[in-house]
Amino acid sequence: MKKKTVTPGQQSQKNQEFPKMWLSKYSWLKHDSGRNTMYCALCRKHNVDLGDSTHNFCSGTDDFRIELVTEHESSEAHAWATCMEAASSSTPDTMSTEQILKNMSKAALGRIENLFRTCHAIAKTGRPFTDLDWMCKLDDMKGVDIGSIFRNDKAARIFTHFIAEVERRALREKLDRCKFFSLISDGVTDLVSTEAALVYVRFAFQGKVHCQIVGVQPVDQYDASAVRNAILKTLQTNLQLHLPSQDWARKLVGFGSHGADVMVGQNNGVAKLLKEIQPRVQSVHCLVHRLEMAYKETLKSTHLYTVLMGLLQNMYYFYQNSPLNKSNLQLTYKALKLRPAIPSRMGGSRWLLRLQTALQILLKGYPAIVLHLSEIQEEPCSSNHQEAKDLLKLLLKTDVVKFSHLLLDVINVLNILSRVGQDQNSSIADVFATIQSTQETLQMYRARAGPRERLVETATHFHGHQLIGDGDIKEVRTELLSSLLHQLRDCFCDASEEVLRASAIGSFKLWPDKIVQEFGEMEVSVLTKYYEPILERAGVKVDEIETEWTMLKAELYNRYQNIRRLTWDLVNSDYSHKYPNILALVDLVLTLPAGSDEAARGFCRMKLTMMQRHPKLMLESMTDLMIIQMNSPDIKNFDPQEAIQLWNVSSQRNRKAEGGQWMAARERSDCSSDSDWESVFGSD
Repeated sequence: MKKKTVTPGQQSQKNQEFPKMWLSKYSWLKHDSGRNTMYCALCRKHNVDLGDSTHNFCSGTDDFRIELVTEHESSEAHAWATCMEAASSSTPDTMSTEQILKNMSKAALGRIENLFRTCHAIAKTGRPFTDLDWMCKLDDMKGVDIGSIFRNDKAARIFTHFIAEVERRALREKLDRCKFFSLISDGVTDLVSTEAALVYVRFAFQGKVHCQIVGVQPVDQYDASAVRNAILKTLQTNLQLHLPSQDWARKLVGFGSHGADVMVGQNNGVAKLLKEIQPRVQSVHCLVHRLEMAYKETLKSTHLYTVLMGLLQNMYYFYQNSPLNKSNLQLTYKALKLRPAIPSRMGGSRWLLRLQTALQILLKGYPAIVLHLSEIQEEPCSSNHQEAKDLLKLLLKTDVVKFSHLLLDVINVLNILSRVGQDQNSSIADVFATIQSTQETLQMYRARAGPRERLVETATHFHGHQLIGDGDIKEVRTELLSSLLHQLRDCFCDASEEVLRASAIGSFKLWPDKIVQEFGEMEVSVLTKYYEPILERAGVKVDEIETEWTMLKAELYNRYQNIRRLTWDLVNSDYSHKYPNILALVDLVLTLPAGSDEAARGFCRMKLTMMQRHPKLMLESMTDLMIIQMNSPDIKNFDPQEAIQLWNVSSQRNRKAEGGQWMAARERSDCSSDSDWESVFGSD
């Protein structure tokens, strides 16, 4: 017979009969005689599908050509299926990262590493999952080998989940090693009005303090019981940590939150419910939140404050909305040989600092501002005539000028307190000591004028301008500062003041410059007595703590000239073998939260991420993103190998488990592998 030739450009004729000899040559190849199709057993088992509708070796093809078989055997999809089969043949729990990665070819590993690095960068910077598509195309154009699969937003979501899972497991390991931990939580409302609880853990290990996010959990209704259950569920879901169990309850020492009643209510707040789990828990309100509440509660009924805020706001818009006014004010500054400063905006998240700046500009720039407004007032034809006249009238009032100085005195003190409260390195001892000095300073200002107010206490002129009115603000000062002091005292109302005062031993900044024999003895005794049950369950020898304190203190003062520059992690590296019990007590003190500022920062990051990505992003995916953004290494130092191993092994374990989460999703519908993952991890 004459052999049929195929001309170039002409397709090979489709074979209708399956050659059974292929089954022995290609162990992965299977034939479905009922449908008369051939398929790849490995690709079907592991659901690796490139979506080729004509010659699809996952769903099956009836085109029996040897070139298609050999082409599939060398394809990237088949390589991944072979790798996943090799992983599934080993015990997932004992298989090492090195063993997993050896199953991958060098090219395949390089591709998946590139994809995991890209997904980590997407999550770290808060970008949408859909960015993976165009970033892969860009890599193609740059000649970076990333392969032809796992290039869509579904794959990005999957890889992101396993990157976050590595961080979750690392956090759980850290909590297993440490002796104590505290919880920090803040209630949030996302952009689709869903109540949720943001949960952090704070702990100290060998003198090094860590504060890391655990997750975001929806709250059915915003009451104390629901928030408490959400916190417990977050710990259970993300860390497999069952807080009510004795092993974990004995480690809980503190709880930080904002000052809302649902968190710290005397009768049924979350703090009280947590004390049912661990009676020794110290509950602390967020200092910054409490400070803002105290400030607003104190000044909301003060008439002069309302007048001054209106004046500052109107001055800001007067110059902000008119380039001409702004330019003329700058010329006035220049004529008076003063440094130009245009009235600034108030409000926002940094409201205290902005208010301080606005008051400083008002008082320093007072001569130029008054002169400029006077010039406008003298021009009846000016469109700003009446507005300038109204502003000038308030600026020349004696009580407004004096109250501005009083308020700046108060704001200067509160700004220091706020700065300490927002410092991530501040301990509860630092915050408590600063609150005490704040209260003492404000009490002094209540009895007599502060440094700024004293400059104008008896003045009838200010910067050469005649002031109008009596301007006696002594009564206003007394009422304002009395109310503010009362509000600030509630900041630590749920915590033991004796314990908080004793926590000063945990901050080297509060130690005396030279050794004092009695320093810390009473504090150590108070802390040891209060936390004795927790310390004993942690394996600390309570009877040896006070002796170790005396000896450690002596060694530190003898060895270091500047004691206040020391850090506890440095001390642990040198003395943990000699004085383990006192250093364990110090770890406990360092574990106590100074507030809930970390949760507040996390809330801001969460809002920003949701605005950049999608307002309906599911909280499960949001948790993964927040963990990567706040807990994982930066882009430069990220190593994807552990996440790759976890992704590979976990996919095998879940596909094998009957009734598992992914298998259940497959049984509910005949959707593709991407849809299966989507049902597990959520959708944008």
